[in-house]
Amino acid sequence: MCGNIKGKSKGRNLAAYYSNRAAAYHEQGDNDRAIADYNEAIRLDPERAKAFLDRGIAFSDKGDNDRAIADFSEAIRLDPKRAKAFLARGIAFGDKGDNDHAIADFSEAIRLDPEDAVGFKGRGLAYRKKGDPDRAIADFSEAIRLDPKDATAFVGRGGIFSYKGDFERAIADYSEAIRLDPKSTLAYFARGRSYLFAGSVEKALADFDQASAQAPKNAYIALWVDIVSRRNNLPSRLAQTSSRIDMTVWPAPVIRLFMDQTTPAAVLAAADDPDATRKKGQVCAANFFSGELSLTKGLKDEATRLFRLAASDCPHGFNERDAANAELKALGVVR
Repeated sequence: MCGNIKGKSKGRNLAAYYSNRAAAYHEQGDNDRAIADYNEAIRLDPERAKAFLDRGIAFSDKGDNDRAIADFSEAIRLDPKRAKAFLARGIAFGDKGDNDHAIADFSEAIRLDPEDAVGFKGRGLAYRKKGDPDRAIADFSEAIRLDPKDATAFVGRGGIFSYKGDFERAIADYSEAIRLDPKSTLAYFARGRSYLFAGSVEKALADFDQASAQAPKNAYIALWVDIVSRRNNLPSRLAQTSSRIDMTVWPAPVIRLFMDQTTPAAVLAAADDPDATRKKGQVCAANFFSGELSLTKGLKDEATRLFRLAASDCPHGFNERDAANAELKALGVVR
């Protein structure tokens, strides 16, 4: 009996060692080694809920949401009061597009720890993706109340105000996010789009230029800089900026379209992908940006057709969906 107790104690100590080393590997970005060590920790102590939680996070970082969810579920089975496991599983469900399960998990995390703003932000984003902006705003507002210095919560709420066409409130939220975090590329990018659709083209370009300076390899920002530059009657800079962008991956075909090196039909063909979720997002971008290019060329009927496609088919929460609706409104088109 005594020997068995000592054996279990030794196993738990070794499990703690492997878990600690795994955490160090994960901190360094080496998820494969981290997972290997978590495997050993779990073998030695299969009731260590935190090892399942942490291994799930490593799987999630690798983009393997199914394994991540399995680990988070086991962590929850072992420790049903661990709010962070519900948060992590909610994020993984959200990444898979399963917003109903995500909302359920975030709600449970909030019940267990109602003072943690992360749960409200996560649930707010899931509501946003479901097309429920009012609940999303309520959750992001609560996250801001709990943590008024969290720039990402202001960006999140600003995105929903923008979705609703309330660009004044969106700009106010993005501006607060920038005040809190002047290096927030996303806040500059998002405020630039709101300025554009509010009719402040010069301010939009200033924000997009700032975002581009902070993220020179971001292809989507480069495209928006080009769109707004044309509206300011300035020449395209894509010939220069494309040299910093990885032109072997999506959305490189869209960049080539704006540089007159390909056609909208070819871009749409290039958007095809065996992963249905990825394909839907790429087709969304292909239609929206082809619409923007048509608009710059004065082809309003074709632009309207493509914006209608984007507004109807793009997933909720995509920038292109919101932008397509804003462009249709600017064109005087009622969907």
